[in-house]
Formats: sequence, C-alpha cells, structure tokens
Amino acid sequence: MQIVAKVIEFEISRRDLERECAKLNLPDNQQSLMQALERLIDRCLLLSQANQLGIEISDEEYDAALLELIEEDEPFGLKGSDLQVLTAQELEILLRRRLTIKKYVQVLCPDSLPLTTDKLREFYNENKEFFVKPQQVHCAHILIRGLGVSAKQKAETIRSEIKNERDFADYCMECSECPSSSDCGDLGWFERGKMLPEIDKIAFSLQLGEISQPFTSQYGYHILMLLDKREPEYVPFEEIKDSLYARLQQIEKEYLLSKHVSELRSKFAQAIVIFRDALEQA
Repeated sequence: MQIVAKVIEFEISRRDLERECAKLNLPDNQQSLMQALERLIDRCLLLSQANQLGIEISDEEYDAALLELIEEDEPFGLKGSDLQVLTAQELEILLRRRLTIKKYVQVLCPDSLPLTTDKLREFYNENKEFFVKPQQVHCAHILIRGLGVSAKQKAETIRSEIKNERDFADYCMECSECPSSSDCGDLGWFERGKMLPEIDKIAFSLQLGEISQPFTSQYGYHILMLLDKREPEYVPFEEIKDSLYARLQQIEKEYLLSKHVSELRSKFAQAIVIFRDALEQA
C-alpha cells in the first residue's frame, strides 16, 4: 500500500486519496489530488487531537451509526464501484474515524455557543439588506384549457363580458377549468418565480383591481385579476430572530473549527510529511 503522506501518527495512502477524490467527484489531475489531500490532512489533525483527549466510540454508538449508514444513498459520499471495493475493515475504520471527529468537533464547538439578543440585533441591523421580503401579488384567474381557435374565442368572449370583480367571480365559478375555480380563482399570494413565467409577467404589470386581457401559457388561455399587492419590505427582527440565531450558531461553529484547524497546521507543521514522488505517481 503506497503512502502519500503522514500526519503525526496517521498515514494517508494512495487508496485514501483516490477514495476522497471519488467522494468529491473531482477531475483526475494534480490540483484535485492536492485538494483532496488537504482535506485528509485536516481530518487526520482533528483525529489526532480527539485521540489525545481520549475520545472513544462505544460499540453501541458504532452499531447505531452503521444502521444509519446502511440507509444512506451514498455511504461516505461514495457510489458504485468506489463503494464496492471497501473491505469490512476499511468500512469500520472510516466510520469510527467519522464518529470520533464528530464527537471532537462537538466538544470544540458545542451547540450552545453563547449569542445574546443584542449581538443578533447588531448582525441584523448591519446586514438588513439581506432580510427583505420580495414584492408579492395576490391574484385570481380564469383558465380556458387549450390553444385552439375555440378556446381563444371563448376566452375573448368571457373577457368582454367582465366589467368588475363580481363579474370575474361569476364567470370564474361558471367557466374556469382550473381547480381554483371553486375558490373564485384565487391563486393566493406569490412572488416572482413561483408561478408560470407568463403569469408572472402579467401579474406584476397589473394595477390594483385591473383585469388582464386573455393571454396564453402551455395550459391554455388565462384571464388574470390583481386583488392586492405588497411592496418589498424588511423582515421584522422578531420574525427572523430564531432562524438567525441558528444560522449564526452555525457560522460561529464553522469559524471556530476553521481557526482550530489552522492552529493545528501551524503547531504540527513539522509532523505533516508529504511524499511528493508518491503523490505525483498517484
């Protein structure tokens, strides 16, 4: 087994490197090999620290994780032949190492990192432009299915008879071939990109209470009425506070982990040995 690198007490083999490249779906070139190797080195550094702390995985924890692994579509991010060549021993080593690193990261970055409301509000105020609700419209529509002459004539006749919102509701209940007809054609509130492009284009061009002329989509002829409109607005802090807390917790964890790995790379720089000849052959 060809060794391409050694990190403290761990060796990284050519097979480890090939497996990491397959997992990341990287092209077969030297740059990809180095990218994969950097990830494996970071993992070995974390694993070494976990061993120093005496972190262990019980048989019960291993068995539970193995059952979860079996349910994954791509265990370890591998698929097909890359997964099939794993021996039972290699699988156990990979899984135990994954669990050990996960336990160590939880010790390093606990779920309950302190974040005060003041800090959350400060982040919210400094990044307010990212917390904007887009423009929304509330519309109702009539659908006449088909793109033939008869469908066009029917849609145009209906539109010529509609003078107000009451007329629209009556013709919708009587003639519309959309499931929404039972609710006066109500499409609810939506933002750009949530409906068909043809509906979007008309819906966001209408004035309040305006009724469109018939227009087509792949489903047939539509007649659209704008019931209400909401302009873009900032999401209130109280409404986003909980999700913001969870996101900032994650950002804080990622920062702490990245900082810790950088410190480990500096501390153990002399213990990270890359065998360039073997790596180039890989």
